Amino acid sequence: MLLHWLSLMKSQLVKDELHVFIRPQSIIVKRFKGIRGFKMTRVDQQKISLKNDITNADIDINGHYLSEHLQKILKDNRWQATTAKIVLSNCFVRYVVVPWNAEIITNKEREAYLNHQFLSVYGDALSDWNKCQSVADYGRWTLASAVPSEFLQTIHMLFLNANIKLSAVQPHLMHIANQAYRVIKEKRQSQSYWLIAIADGRLCLGLIADGEWLFVKSILIETDVIAQIETLIQRETLLNSATAKVVKQREQLPLLLHWMDGPNADEIQIQHYRVIRLTSSMLFDSAYPESLATRLVMA
Repeated sequence: MLLHWLSLMKSQLVKDELHVFIRPQSIIVKRFKGIRGFKMTRVDQQKISLKNDITNADIDINGHYLSEHLQKILKDNRWQATTAKIVLSNCFVRYVVVPWNAEIITNKEREAYLNHQFLSVYGDALSDWNKCQSVADYGRWTLASAVPSEFLQTIHMLFLNANIKLSAVQPHLMHIANQAYRVIKEKRQSQSYWLIAIADGRLCLGLIADGEWLFVKSILIETDVIAQIETLIQRETLLNSATAKVVKQREQLPLLLHWMDGPNADEIQIQHYRVIRLTSSMLFDSAYPESLATRLVMA
């Protein structure tokens, strides 16, 4: 009886987790093991290159091409972990910042308000997308994301059939935001900074002030990305009074940058800002306890 109890306790303490990063031209799979509540160790990894681009409209929405590859991956004993987390490339996701509204009380009102925010930015194009908003403290603005519903349903169905518990489907931008939070904390920096993520042909720019999201923009990258970043920041500072106030009050506002497949760190210089580079190894080669930062998770 004692041996059975010890075996049960061990199974509850040990964590075996799969991390899957879905990009337009590749799927990166990593497996982590460890004790719950502690940093886990990566025990295996693989990058699967795709011959066709997932962003083609017919396979992006219906998920057929994605389904084919994920099924093959999940059937392999190498990747049959207990739980899994998905990170979606920013090219599959759209973002808005949701202002605080004290008049919102019910879930129905909250859903309508969230839909209104996306409608005001993207029009009717995202009307049937799955939308998710991070939990907000009283009076604070939050980040929200939207993913094509059928794309998300495909992912959930595949992991259900593989008998792997899907604990989170997380947008890449929020995954980076969590890592930025840790870097800021380790360096004992102010909780106010610009956050930039560049990957898969898209540039995401956000402004966080005292841990609160004030601004987010996701657009296609241009030829001169550095000049594009400088122009976006300058334009937002001129047009948005809230942004201008944050920039004015905080001298040497840092800029945390994650640029997948980008140039070396010493080649990146952005006028008037101290750039803190977030490397790929920091993002995907380790797994931390979930409680370290707020997470935006799709249903």
